[in-house]
Amino acid sequence: MKKGVFRGFLVALLMGLFLSSSVHAAQFRMLSAWAPNYVFNVGVLTSFEKNLAELSGGKMRFNVLGPDVVPTFEQLQPVQAGIFDMAYTYSAYHSGTTPIAIGMDATTADPVKRREAGLFDFVDKEYNKIGIKLVSFPPLTPYHFVTRNALNGRQPSLQGMKLRSIPSLQSLILNLGGSPVTMAGGEIYTSLQRGVIDGAPWTQVGVKDFKLNEVANYMVRPEFGYVSTMILMNLRKYNSLTPEQRAWIDEAGRKTELDSLAFFQELIAEEVAELKSMGMKITEMHPNDAAMVEKYWNDGLWEMAKASTGAAGKKFHELALETGMTK
Repeated sequence: MKKGVFRGFLVALLMGLFLSSSVHAAQFRMLSAWAPNYVFNVGVLTSFEKNLAELSGGKMRFNVLGPDVVPTFEQLQPVQAGIFDMAYTYSAYHSGTTPIAIGMDATTADPVKRREAGLFDFVDKEYNKIGIKLVSFPPLTPYHFVTRNALNGRQPSLQGMKLRSIPSLQSLILNLGGSPVTMAGGEIYTSLQRGVIDGAPWTQVGVKDFKLNEVANYMVRPEFGYVSTMILMNLRKYNSLTPEQRAWIDEAGRKTELDSLAFFQELIAEEVAELKSMGMKITEMHPNDAAMVEKYWNDGLWEMAKASTGAAGKKFHELALETGMTK
């Protein structure tokens, strides 16, 4: 048999085997904004994979590819285009395309109430307009500031301090008197070490992973806000599935929200205790700032959510207010 004919036969055989196996099992390609061993992946995708496998009887699985394949801030478009089936990401990472979901972090971090109040469905419908299906919106962890030095007790609490910032945190830092310095997360350690910045807002889970306790001596209280991540899916891909398959994905997303919240609540208590044992201390905001920090956070997020979404952002905010899900 000639080589060309043999190769053609082999390719056809392999394709036939793949297609026959795909009838029995669906394998999705998922992008993640974080490295495989990062705690967000561990706490969310591990749960989603388990739930999806159990609900589907092993008929639905996914392979995860990280930011080494597609950079973190560029992952929405390949899912919109159908190059990848799914993405695990954070709303602020694609705020240039749609900032609407940023408002969810300004709502009560209760996944059941978010769905009952219609907030999940509202965001889902907005993402449908750009070819994306919202599968899950798991709340993970509050923020807190870590600083090189203790706060001085005056108001505003961060007066004269340079703080690492991203767009969703800028308004809060300014309201607390600080100077926001935009930089990537990977630059925080050396910037604290060299005194380029005086502190950084960071999730309560992850300080130890990034070893920020080596260059920051204090954890600021109170904590504030709540970071929620997102599992998204190409809408055409989702609609191409059978009703049963879609039900498996929907229920896996719902269960993952509850599993992840419980996972991270336990992890937060463990990590804060460990950071204290490693020498980090608590420093407090001025009481007036402490009373307002949650509103500063919420206001900044709602401003972003409404900035370029017009009527949709306003309606989302009104829905959250009407249902008592935001301050």
